[in-house]
Amino acid sequence: MKATVLRHLKAMECEAQMEMVNSVKSAKNRAAEALKAVLHQVSQVKLTRIDFDSPHPDLKVDILATLDIHGHSHTLVCKVEASGRPEHVRMALEEFQDNASRLEGNPTLVFIAPHISEEARALCGQRKTGFLDLEGNARLNIGEVFIGKRSLPQSRARSASSAARKSERLEGAA
Repeated sequence: MKATVLRHLKAMECEAQMEMVNSVKSAKNRAAEALKAVLHQVSQVKLTRIDFDSPHPDLKVDILATLDIHGHSHTLVCKVEASGRPEHVRMALEEFQDNASRLEGNPTLVFIAPHISEEARALCGQRKTGFLDLEGNARLNIGEVFIGKRSLPQSRARSASSAARKSERLEGAA
């Protein structure tokens, strides 16, 4: 009986680990798609390669993207995090910059999270690290190209469109 319970617990643990691995892969895939979408909006930027494997086993890099801009090669070294809260960003940026400093050349560091607060954006700016969030905000300085995007949060966008509809109804009624 004890052995059966242990096997069951071990199976549950393995299942939980698999779910976590799938979740991490899914987050990296969403981050890569968001990165591609931002880069494809700039005609001078050609994405030549995107990798999920770190060039060195001891480096904690989630996405490496190689770009061609006007015949010059650039590398984006991306860290994907589940949280863009300032305290998480601060810790992640310290570790990220230590790891990325071991890479050759002059890579552009990019922090990616589902949402990045104003304070976290400022931290990225202070650390000369680009950022991208899954809400459509981005700030990337890649050699000859600067990409800056700002989007309204979903709730503000919804309330703005609802206010516009109310205004249209009122004007139509007058």
